[in-house]
Amino acid sequence: MIKIAIDCMGGDYGPEKTVVGSCLALSENENLYCLFYGDPEKIEQAIPDSADQSRIEIITAEEKINSEDHPLKAIRKKKNSSMVKALNAVADGSADAFVSAGNSGAIFAGSLSIIGKLKEIKRPASVTMLPTVSKTSPNYFLIDSGANIAAKPEHLVQYGKLGSKLAEQMLGAENPRIGLLNIGEEDSKGNDFTKETFQLLSDSEDFNFTGNIEPHTLINGTHDIILTDGFTGNIMLKSMEGMAGSILNELLENLNASDDLNEDTISTVEILIHSSIRRYTNEDVGGGFILGIKAPVIITHGAADTAMFKHSVELAVSLKESNIFSSLNE
Repeated sequence: MIKIAIDCMGGDYGPEKTVVGSCLALSENENLYCLFYGDPEKIEQAIPDSADQSRIEIITAEEKINSEDHPLKAIRKKKNSSMVKALNAVADGSADAFVSAGNSGAIFAGSLSIIGKLKEIKRPASVTMLPTVSKTSPNYFLIDSGANIAAKPEHLVQYGKLGSKLAEQMLGAENPRIGLLNIGEEDSKGNDFTKETFQLLSDSEDFNFTGNIEPHTLINGTHDIILTDGFTGNIMLKSMEGMAGSILNELLENLNASDDLNEDTISTVEILIHSSIRRYTNEDVGGGFILGIKAPVIITHGAADTAMFKHSVELAVSLKESNIFSSLNE
């Protein structure tokens, strides 16, 4: 049985989405056991009648870490928060993985100080799996997508080494292709940071570095891993998700306003557009996870709905089942 510690109070909606989403995952995975941390009354109210209560445990947490809280101060002061208690469960072995839609900075700080990092990495990074238009390489990993905004070139070399193992096991990529996000493909492009990083990546024999890659070609499926600093990566991630959602929703509105299509055609196209919206806004994946922590830690959007949170829990299960974190430490 895989036990997932859920920070039920995190995110914009709390148990209304986190508990219901977790129970959806529970109903589809007989090997899943959920530890719900937070306000027991609100959690109990959110649990669907159809949920398997034998695989649910509610642990009272009297405090909540809010989005406006200072990450490190909140972790240190709010010891009875749902986030800290759930992270402690992973640290002491009571749970196998952690999932939250809460304050991402606090999740990162708490994971580092409570669970601890792998010895191979100096500064953990966020990993997000993103879609491409390629049939043969439908996804790639963006590293870092927001955790380490003050990255050093040597950090990205570590991300490349561990990221290659991730891509081999999770994407099925053979000799994963690694690109460095930059403003041009030429070796001389970029600022001091990207130039120094490019040289270090080129000198490494631990992975398959193919050179710089420009943002407009990311979706083509030419790479399995894209490396960047967390500041740039987070801006890119949010820009892509926001743009994809806006364009596809506009397409949906134009479709519904059209008088040239019959109802059956409109219905079919709507289904396809909604599928693309879920894929390109990352709803189908769920969330990202932290590379460099000793156990799976999943961070999903604060505005995640039940479906997205469900997929986040499923991602935690997949990471645990793959034993990827054990292999990264070998």
